[in-house]
Amino acid sequence: KWERLFAVNTTSVMRTTRKVLPIFLEKQKGVIVNIASAGGLHGGRAGAAYTASKHAVVGFTKNTGYMYAEQGIRCNAIAPGAVATNISTSMTGISHFGAGRQQLGMAINPRIGTSEEIAKVALFLGSDESSFVNGTVVTADAGWSSY
Repeated sequence: KWERLFAVNTTSVMRTTRKVLPIFLEKQKGVIVNIASAGGLHGGRAGAAYTASKHAVVGFTKNTGYMYAEQGIRCNAIAPGAVATNISTSMTGISHFGAGRQQLGMAINPRIGTSEEIAKVALFLGSDESSFVNGTVVTADAGWSSY
């Protein structure tokens, strides 16, 4: 029944892609939607480890999209900007220097998004309406990265 996969962090992106590829290859059809981040497109939106991991998701997405395009498998990612979630509750050992530097960019952020808004982008990318979209990252950040 698998025809669509939605994955979030670097480890789950790679592991779940490995699991579904044989299924998708057999069907010659499949859609993978990964969640990257504005931090995966820019250097100063988050801490070093988070930024590096989201850059990895972007690269993995592009590679997978290209490598399996001829087998009917699409792979795209969403790069949300700031979204109202509970991510800050899991953050420990925050660098005051890093947090201060990041706040400079937060000042130009037009607004905070909702998880529902990101879900709508995911639904589009997972649908046949986006059949010509492959190997790319869709930025969903209310124009934050346009500055």
